[in-house]
Amino acid sequence: MKAYRTGHPPLIDGSAPKADIQWGSTIPFILAHLVCFAAIWTGVHLVDVMIALGLYALRMFGVTGGYHRYFSHRTFKTGRVFQFILAFIAQSSAQRGALWWASTHRHHHRHSDTDEDVHSPVKRSFIYSHMGWIFDRKHNETDLSTVPDLAKYPELRWLDRNRYLPPSF
Repeated sequence: MKAYRTGHPPLIDGSAPKADIQWGSTIPFILAHLVCFAAIWTGVHLVDVMIALGLYALRMFGVTGGYHRYFSHRTFKTGRVFQFILAFIAQSSAQRGALWWASTHRHHHRHSDTDEDVHSPVKRSFIYSHMGWIFDRKHNETDLSTVPDLAKYPELRWLDRNRYLPPSF
């Protein structure tokens, strides 16, 4: 039984596909994780833990209920105001905009575990398929042709263009 390949599959010429990682974009990601060590000097109080858990639950609802179930798979319907709120909450998790997320996820389902899959652990390394692909330059743009049902909303296009705004709140 083979779970995952650890390396990249060879191309026709025998070479491995190269990732074009935007190293500058990894800095906020790395810093966000390192700043947790500040708790060693500042301490952690119950209210801090409660706020962290509450924000985690809210943002993960935004990602799973919003980005995944609503925007990517359209498993339920809602009005435009709640659609915007859902997108804003999900985007506060720093996982880019709803249009980018849904476009990438729909592409993933159309091409699962093929060379075209943006984050297949079968075709790429575990690290790349889990998070490296997010920093790869070739996955930077939003393909609006895959989400015409969502791209018609100017407020979602605005959020997609201003991806750093919700995480800053």
